[in-house]
Amino acid sequence: MKHETKQEVKQKPVFALSCGRELNKKEFCDYFERKVMRTIRKFRLISKNDKIAVACSGGKDSITVLYILNKFCTKRRQQIEAIAIDEGIKGYRDKLLKDLKKFCTKEKIKLNVFSFKREYSFTLDGILKKIEKLRITNCYVCSILKRWLLNKKVKKLGFNVIATGHSLDDEAETILLNQLKGNPLLLAKLGPVTGIIKNKEFVQRIKPLYLCSEHEIILYAKLKKLPLPLTICPLRGKTFRVDVRNFLNKLEKSRHEIKNAIVNSFLQYLPLLKEKYEKATLKKCAVCHEPSSQEICKSCQLLKALKLSKI
Repeated sequence: MKHETKQEVKQKPVFALSCGRELNKKEFCDYFERKVMRTIRKFRLISKNDKIAVACSGGKDSITVLYILNKFCTKRRQQIEAIAIDEGIKGYRDKLLKDLKKFCTKEKIKLNVFSFKREYSFTLDGILKKIEKLRITNCYVCSILKRWLLNKKVKKLGFNVIATGHSLDDEAETILLNQLKGNPLLLAKLGPVTGIIKNKEFVQRIKPLYLCSEHEIILYAKLKKLPLPLTICPLRGKTFRVDVRNFLNKLEKSRHEIKNAIVNSFLQYLPLLKEKYEKATLKKCAVCHEPSSQEICKSCQLLKALKLSKI
């Protein structure tokens, strides 16, 4: 059997475009990075004066967007730092944070870590029974409290943009989820630039990986030898979102462009949704004084419910 040379191995195709063209390792990495840059330009995600915070869980998506944006910002001499929230999931979050710290040290990126324990005086692990008693999900509690804490800390640090690692798969899933729930207001808040109303109290969130599939992100991370933790959060339960994700993944096996079609068709009518709800007003939460669409924000409502629970 003929042994392949190093040059031949390098030229092996690693990815095929929808048009049938095959890309080798270098071609694919160039293609992926150009795709992210086109997304940034097309949707005007970043301007020269922006100070960018990248929300990092330590997972493949957030590390990939941090890696690419760091390259982008270094060339432009633009400020960028990583922000991580430790919600307190033993054996999971601590491991991800350890790998994230190593990565940030290697890439010379400043990492800011904030915790539920310090901000709320509890860890997510420590309130599981209370969450169960309230008949809500761990994911709901985690997402509400993390979102509030992230906005507060990033604003305090002086950043005006938060970049997240949301992918094409994530967006397709969220679009379908909110359509099935019949929630057009939440649909209006989606897109590569999230939210409807611009308000300095809400740090603008952007999604540079918006048009990149999960498959592309994993391949890029592997080829660039980025940390690639594929473990699932042990506290993630059976939710409607998981059902939607499984449904889309099953459907994609026979309809390969289904997620891409969902997102691109959504982008066509997103401006109409944003226009419909652009007159929505924001208040200041009566408890924490952070911006809210209600008299008391969801975070404060949740914290009160958890505090009142007798468990």
